[in-house]
Amino acid sequence: MEGIRHETVPGDRVSWREKLGLGFGNAAAGCPATFHTLVGPIFNMTLGMNPALISTILFIQRIWDAFSDPVIGQYSDNFRSRWGRRLPLMAGAALPMCGLFLALWWFPRHASEMTLFWYLLVVSLAFFTAQTTYSMSLIGLRIEATDDYHERTRVAMVVMVFGFVFQILSQWLFPLTQLDVFVDPVNGLRWVMGGVAAVYFFMAVIPIGLCRERNYQQVAARQPKIRLRESFRHVWTNPPLKRVVFARLIESFGYNIVGMFAVYMNTYYLFGGDLKRAAWVYGFMGSAFMISAICCSLFVYPALSRRLGKKTTFQIAVGVLMAGCVAKLVVYQPEWPWLQLVVLVANGAAISGISIMGNSMLADIADYEEWRSGCRNEAFLAAILAWCDKAGSSIGSLICGFILVWIGFDAATGRQGEGTLQMMKFFYFLMPFLGAVAAFFVMRDYELSEDRVYEIKDALARRHRSSHEAQS
Repeated sequence: MEGIRHETVPGDRVSWREKLGLGFGNAAAGCPATFHTLVGPIFNMTLGMNPALISTILFIQRIWDAFSDPVIGQYSDNFRSRWGRRLPLMAGAALPMCGLFLALWWFPRHASEMTLFWYLLVVSLAFFTAQTTYSMSLIGLRIEATDDYHERTRVAMVVMVFGFVFQILSQWLFPLTQLDVFVDPVNGLRWVMGGVAAVYFFMAVIPIGLCRERNYQQVAARQPKIRLRESFRHVWTNPPLKRVVFARLIESFGYNIVGMFAVYMNTYYLFGGDLKRAAWVYGFMGSAFMISAICCSLFVYPALSRRLGKKTTFQIAVGVLMAGCVAKLVVYQPEWPWLQLVVLVANGAAISGISIMGNSMLADIADYEEWRSGCRNEAFLAAILAWCDKAGSSIGSLICGFILVWIGFDAATGRQGEGTLQMMKFFYFLMPFLGAVAAFFVMRDYELSEDRVYEIKDALARRHRSSHEAQS
């Protein structure tokens, strides 16, 4: 346990103006989470699309997203303009990202299953390309906002809270599409998502006016452009980064291999296929997930991080995820549907801690990379973390739909068989539990303690002063 040994000096603090800008930007960049919340209820439960086809789409789009992250992150690190390297790319990507997000839900009415498949696949690939351009530039901007160990956790906390607050809305979008005021659910979907896309665009442009690029003039603009191959070589020889990304990879795979099961367990295990009743309950459950994440992000993990250090706090969050997995075996009872709240609260608490600590550690790793290689490539490092997270997510999502088919799930039948439900419950517990256990042990030897990060910070400050004096 590290304890409190260093205090943040005023010059290392990030203003609330910039924190708010980064928070709004992160909320806008979270639009893929809205898509993933709705894809099962809309395309499978409402339109009857085969879950294996949906899993195939999710797999392809996430693989596309994962491989485009390093390329676009590298491009953002090497981009040069009089306005900087992050903000111009964000400005150019904001409108395409939000417009393509709306187009995802503007599919042809009465289309065949394969037409829906190809429409959703093509539009989603274009959407994720625009979203990656925006989000990778935003993450690079966030990482360079401060070089203080504790302030990085506070920035990550604000950013995550904004994301979780606006994702509460996502939990209610599907119930809203079912309202009788609309002609049919498709009509409701288009009206609701039109409003959501407008809100996302408004939030996406806010950081362009509120934020600044801290390291552009003093470091990034002076360093030579880094080749993609060289960046990958730096990653391979960066032990702290490899531990964080592998922990996220295995945790993400375990969590997402049954990621769609939460809505299916609620709808079919607890409500016997009653879609409208289950939709409103799941709205409350999803909100409980986000509220738990917000509360832990604000009051629990920043305090734990200051007291125990980032590595131990990360492991505590993973332990909470394990506890939530075990609870699934007990709390899912058709006669007590609200008991599932325990699982959603535990998951929200766990995911918030894993995300905050991962993002905060990534900023420390960016300094470590500059100290050892002389180059700052924040967006590329973030892209590698996102790549492993999305690779685990994409492979897990692909397998998820096929597991549903294998255990005998069929949305057309409504109520599912007892064997299907029990197998669904078993896999919903087992896979995230195993992924969490593996992530816990991977992080045991993470080496960037608080003292070590401050040593690197001082060494970089001396290096920057020497470089500036040499050029003057």
